[in-house]
Amino acid sequence: MKYNSVDEIDTISFRDAAIVRCVFSAKQGILEFELDGAMVRENNSANELFSDRYVRDMQVRFVNPEVEAILLEGHKYYDANDVLVEIVPDRPVDESRYDEVMKSFEGKVIFFAATPREKSSERKCFQMIIDVEEESYVLSFYYDKVIAQWEHFMNKVMN
Repeated sequence: MKYNSVDEIDTISFRDAAIVRCVFSAKQGILEFELDGAMVRENNSANELFSDRYVRDMQVRFVNPEVEAILLEGHKYYDANDVLVEIVPDRPVDESRYDEVMKSFEGKVIFFAATPREKSSERKCFQMIIDVEEESYVLSFYYDKVIAQWEHFMNKVMN
């Protein structure tokens, strides 16, 4: 890959990027995403034009990932009069289903991805919300290092 960005996850935006491929193996310590439509921000060291730019086919590899939780995001139902009808809380996904759920992320879009504000651990933490059909999953994990690689930039982001 021509461009390489190490531990600069905060200078890359994954919002609205499509997940082409997701590979997870707790035994092998692998969590990799291939993304289409990620945006490299102006302050990334690999971005020589100093303006936000899109990237196609970005590979993002988290080294020594430890999944804290995958949650099926809850929601609230309101009637036409804006009266709360029902509250459905977040539900944790059983660890035995992690591979299956992460495989379902392929072809889907990342709604949110960022580092949580509160740092409660020595390790780095990252959270993502991925929309899958009518549901959203919250993926939260720790990692030691993140490496993003891509071949070329696409166009500038027009704001």
